[in-house]
Amino acid sequence: MDKVSRALKGIDKKKPALPIPLSYDDELRHIWGKRWGAQSEIGRLREVLVQRPGPEIAPPKQDWRWFGMKSAPDPDKAARQHDKFVELMKGEGVKVHDMKAPPTARGPYAVLQGLWGTRDFGFVVNGGAIVHRMSLPWDRGGEVWWAKRVMELGCPILYTVRGSGTFEGGNVVWLDPAHVCIGKSIRTNQEGIDQVARVLESVGVEEIKVVPIPGWLENTDWPAGGFAHLDCVFGYVDSGLALIYPPGVPFDFLEYLREKEINLIEVPPEEGKDYACNTLALAPGKVMMLAGFEFTRRRLEKEGVDVIAVDMSEFIKAGGGPHCATAPLIRDPGPRL
Repeated sequence: MDKVSRALKGIDKKKPALPIPLSYDDELRHIWGKRWGAQSEIGRLREVLVQRPGPEIAPPKQDWRWFGMKSAPDPDKAARQHDKFVELMKGEGVKVHDMKAPPTARGPYAVLQGLWGTRDFGFVVNGGAIVHRMSLPWDRGGEVWWAKRVMELGCPILYTVRGSGTFEGGNVVWLDPAHVCIGKSIRTNQEGIDQVARVLESVGVEEIKVVPIPGWLENTDWPAGGFAHLDCVFGYVDSGLALIYPPGVPFDFLEYLREKEINLIEVPPEEGKDYACNTLALAPGKVMMLAGFEFTRRRLEKEGVDVIAVDMSEFIKAGGGPHCATAPLIRDPGPRL
């Protein structure tokens, strides 16, 4: 019998009601339907939010530079790849929800090209969701569709980033429910980090490691020009095991991870620049990764990781991979450091 059931049993309706001394977390499932929370990268993935791409993923060629692209994805091929990705997740027992934003959705500045990247618009901590404020003009407004869908599913909104703060979910990588790394980059500023940190402290986070991400430069293509998010260059795949692309992080972050006794697999430039680190763990030691990165795959398998390679070549063109394309809603806590 849980705490709510015990409290209910003790109610005497012959007397005036008094407040019941239970916490929000104690009552979460009874009020909001589920124990919402995903404070882990590697705990078993239970429920996730995605957005099937449509024509919006391929902006006109004259706008590629503005959208940070070298070439545009093929919308039909991207949709087929996404369907296969979703099929694989469902086959692993993951409940997949679609965000249901229309391909014509616009923000104040442009058609929302990046809706497929549901990770960036918000993330779910123990007890509810944090809604983000996007940094670049072509993404602003996508968070509205994310928030609407999350609320439709019954997940409470705990906080919305506001003011001058910017924050995007690709800059969040959990080590365990109490330790999280947050990238500070062109897509996430200090004000946004400070706002989110106050919420994280209230849900049991004991340590936040802020990681400055280099770039990017207007006149230089990435990777030399920098990266948008921490999950482009760092992927936590199993307890004490991570992928790292060293050119994308400062040396003190490498030292920090080693102090935490995390074994680092260094990804080579030819794979790191195209997001080999952008993995999605389904459970401890079981990950989905972008197909074609054989060096990284072999290194993971050598460490005993079960790898599911998924073809998302059109999403690489759009700037990401399986981690970017998913917003976990419910995960098991996973192992502690």
